[in-house]
Amino acid sequence: GASTTDAVTVQRIEVGAAKLASEVANVNAQNTIIVGGPCANTAAATILGNPVDCTAGFEPGSGRIELYENANGNVAMLVAGYAAVDTRNAAAVVANYKDYAGKLKGTKVKVTKGVGNVLTVA
Repeated sequence: GASTTDAVTVQRIEVGAAKLASEVANVNAQNTIIVGGPCANTAAATILGNPVDCTAGFEPGSGRIELYENANGNVAMLVAGYAAVDTRNAAAVVANYKDYAGKLKGTKVKVTKGVGNVLTVA
């Protein structure tokens, strides 16, 4: 039997704009993707209003993907979790966004890892 294949072109995405939080003078001056929670990332702390308890709003075992629009119209996407592994899980969802497109709606989703290491977005 005959079979068909689709040609795929891999397009490299330059990441020259990747910076540490300490290298960004004003996190609100541009659109950003911020990886890491406010305990580890000062940019995350800034967009969350510098909470006294840097774990406030975070749950053990879950990550968050959230959008924040600031006063000048720029948007920050926060990809963070209670612990590093939770942040990694949320980042995996962003990296593989096409697999979760039906669940990535609104301005905030929760990411958890369940049975069989399956990531759930709600």
